[in-house]
Amino acid sequence: MDNDTGPLPLPLPPLVSRSPDDAANRPLPWRARLRAGLLKYLSVLLMAVVAVATGWLVRQTPVIEPDAGVAAPTAEPDYEMRGFSIQHYTAAGPAQGVIEGDVVRHFPVTDQLVIDGVRVQWTDPGGQAIRASAARAVAEGDGSLVRLEGGARVVRDPAPGETSPFEFISDVLVFDTRNGQVRSDRPVRLRQGDNIFDAASIIYDHPQRVVTLGGGVQGRILPTELSRSLP
Repeated sequence: MDNDTGPLPLPLPPLVSRSPDDAANRPLPWRARLRAGLLKYLSVLLMAVVAVATGWLVRQTPVIEPDAGVAAPTAEPDYEMRGFSIQHYTAAGPAQGVIEGDVVRHFPVTDQLVIDGVRVQWTDPGGQAIRASAARAVAEGDGSLVRLEGGARVVRDPAPGETSPFEFISDVLVFDTRNGQVRSDRPVRLRQGDNIFDAASIIYDHPQRVVTLGGGVQGRILPTELSRSLP
């Protein structure tokens, strides 16, 4: 029998299969664990940084103080004058409207003038004037509208062919110096010589010489001869 002098085979260890669970439970390298931890807390760190930065900006933002040069609105007058006059001129030059008063106070909140002892004169292009007076008046800052209060009285010079001035009296009369119109929604009395009219309201257009009376008009008109004979 022949002897086989070749190498004998070595026994191999048994093959052991690893399940997926074993691979998942295997610990990660330290670098991978560090990166995962940083990613986990990155959002928290970012929120903290934003909060700190916001608080710093709030502390560093300057507080805007109100402009000391601009006065706050007030109900008190900002100036008072005695013996004043406001004049409105036409393109031709002469003053068309004049507002005068004993004392005037300007209120900046409403831009209005409060006038004691007021006197107003307005002259139409033909040179005929009307004059108004009252114990008190409230006027727009530019003098365009004047509200006469307390014994308000308006007098128009006699027109050609008339012998007496035309006047009307009321507790309140509004004088528009832009167009020479006077109006009132209060009881008013008109007088020209011995002729008298009472009405609940009035609109007087001076340039047109038109008077519009409203509300229960009552009047007394005397013949010219009788009027002249009365004292």
